[in-house]
Amino acid sequence: MTVAPPPQGRISYCTTCKNRLWQLADTLPDNLRRVTEDGNSEIVLVNYNSDDELDTWVRRFQPHIDNGTLRYLHQRTEPHFHASKAKNLAHLAATGDHLVNLDADNYIGDTIPLWRTHWAQDPDLLIRGFSPNADGRLDPGNGSYGRIGLPRARFDALGGYDEQLLPMGCQDSDLVNRAKACGMRVIRVSQQPPFAIRNTDADKVRSTGSPLSWYDMWQQNIHRAEENLRLGRLTVNRDRTPLKVLINFTHHVEL
Repeated sequence: MTVAPPPQGRISYCTTCKNRLWQLADTLPDNLRRVTEDGNSEIVLVNYNSDDELDTWVRRFQPHIDNGTLRYLHQRTEPHFHASKAKNLAHLAATGDHLVNLDADNYIGDTIPLWRTHWAQDPDLLIRGFSPNADGRLDPGNGSYGRIGLPRARFDALGGYDEQLLPMGCQDSDLVNRAKACGMRVIRVSQQPPFAIRNTDADKVRSTGSPLSWYDMWQQNIHRAEENLRLGRLTVNRDRTPLKVLINFTHHVEL
């Protein structure tokens, strides 16, 4: 029997988790199935100092770690969740040609073939998986807003997510807007439900250690994001301090 070669271009789905095992337990098994079926994808999962027994739970997926479909990082030095810092860790540890932010509450679904088709036609494309609600409205609160995929080289050139932002809010739109300002073409590719588990704003900020609400952080982050564009500060984190992580339970690195 002839075995089909793996599809060209490795895709890394970059996921972070801080006390969200209750959601990851739903999404990760199906997402691992999707990347396994694809044949040239991986999930990079960052345990951002989670205290919900995530380490213990992830060990059941050791075969996926061994075959390269799951890359697992544990960050133990930063006590509170910071979306930009956590997402950057996942993206920096990825091995793919294209990097996709996949929040812990998101399902990949059947989107991989279509995203591959778009990148085959335009490898420099930024794809947004911002899906509409059942009534057709684009609702930033439905959990799909942060699904952003772009070439690794572009992510690196932008400096990733802006770590000068407050821990939550506006980090996704800031990345997209800086990419647009650099000349990247952006398209939106939706998917059929379920595409995400919906969170409350309180869920989003619970592990940040900040007394501010999600809305208050978002409001302050808007000013930083607008300043990035106004000043032409399209590359961020030039003086970023690496964080120590343990990869696949076996070796320590700084990313």
